[in-house]
Amino acid sequence: MRMLVFANRMQNAKLSVRESHIHKHLQRNGVKIIYFYNFYYRYINLEMLVNYFKLLFCFLTKKKGDLILIANDRSVNFLSFFKKIGYKLVIDIIDNRALQRLAYKVDDSPEKIAFLQDLLLKNIDICDYIFPVSQSCKELYPEKYHNKIFVIENAADPVWFKYSKLPEELSIGFISGIAPGRGIEFLIKAGEIIKEKVPGVKLYIAGTPAKRSEQYYEDLKNRYESSWISFFDDISYSVNVNQFISKCFLTVIPNPDHIYYQTTLHLKLFDSLACGRPVVSTNCKETAKILNTYHCGLASDFTEQDFAGKITRLLLDREEASAMGNNGRRIVEDIYNWDNMARKIIHYTS
Repeated sequence: MRMLVFANRMQNAKLSVRESHIHKHLQRNGVKIIYFYNFYYRYINLEMLVNYFKLLFCFLTKKKGDLILIANDRSVNFLSFFKKIGYKLVIDIIDNRALQRLAYKVDDSPEKIAFLQDLLLKNIDICDYIFPVSQSCKELYPEKYHNKIFVIENAADPVWFKYSKLPEELSIGFISGIAPGRGIEFLIKAGEIIKEKVPGVKLYIAGTPAKRSEQYYEDLKNRYESSWISFFDDISYSVNVNQFISKCFLTVIPNPDHIYYQTTLHLKLFDSLACGRPVVSTNCKETAKILNTYHCGLASDFTEQDFAGKITRLLLDREEASAMGNNGRRIVEDIYNWDNMARKIIHYTS
């Protein structure tokens, strides 16, 4: 099987974590990945000339099982062209961009949101295989498409995210991009409640802001950084995020009650579980289902008091927290790892 991957690459920009892991494990399972970077047919440059030669070669040597794999969405004209020349199309919906932007409170116009929603539906209509990250994501789309929609969850790399015992320090870890809709202030207020019962607690907030959220991040640091609340903007997925998680007693996902958060499954959930860390999340449907089904964390109401209560429970019960951490590590090794996700893609598209 060959997969033609069309990806955008700007200087130091890389593929998303999900893309890079899925591609790597597809190749480990015998799939040949052929990359086309920055494929814009209106541009005439050296990179596009290389793309055209590679595309001609792929077309002349085309095999029945060849697929085109794209992440999120592309223009309708782009997809229609490859459909007409006989390729099957696969769209990996890493994020529903319209819902994501609404959840993050990005200042987009209603027209922009409507455009993104319409574009995704047109992509789904054209493509042969659709891969969302959860069953709830699948249910966002019209039922007439469900026979070609297959859930490929996010996962973790259990080799990179190694298991370790819980540290002595009672620390809460938060890993995320920084934006107003991520629940950071909710977490800090819950932390203040926790500190009344666990005076030695530490709160570690790791993440980098998008350009339009830089001032928000600076305001957060100025207001809340203290002897027990620390901000880290030097945590990189490929360099030291595993070390950051390992220094935490537990990690948290304080998402607000929004349809985007209700239907998604974050990478950080599985990365934390891989390290043997219990996770406390607000009661967003898909995340809560993982935590409750496999007893690897706790889900709280969307109130600061209940969120604080669930965290406090685990901070004060090392035995329960450790057992949940062990359960989380086990499900990553057995179920939610990238090799399993790649095998599912091969199974569905073969």
